[in-house]
Amino acid sequence: MKRYRIIFLVFTLIIFCAACSKKFYESNGATIYNSGKNMQGEVMLDKSASRIKFVNSCKGCHGKKGDAMNKVSIKFSYLSNSNNFTIPYTDSLFFRFLDHDLKSNGTKANIGVIWKMADKDKKDLLTYLKTL
Repeated sequence: MKRYRIIFLVFTLIIFCAACSKKFYESNGATIYNSGKNMQGEVMLDKSASRIKFVNSCKGCHGKKGDAMNKVSIKFSYLSNSNNFTIPYTDSLFFRFLDHDLKSNGTKANIGVIWKMADKDKKDLLTYLKTL
């Protein structure tokens, strides 16, 4: 009987540790940026349509603060600055980028990753990017 208690205890500890290791973020947008999934666990990246298969989230390329890639900051303060773009990004141009892979000037971005997000997820992600 003691043996079963030990097995049960070990099993319980493994499950508890696995549950605790799951990272929780302060918002849906932060969750999408950092994990590539929304708070409901839906995957936002369409890997079957994307050329780049190894990345899972925005953070994978853009880093913790959104500016890890030289001259490809995803901070909205950078994207919406007229000193950085002839046509600065607006909310609607950012959504168009996510939906159609088009830069703010309408040319193909060709970034290699294709996102599939509901409108709420896109809005939540943009709200988060505005905090970076």
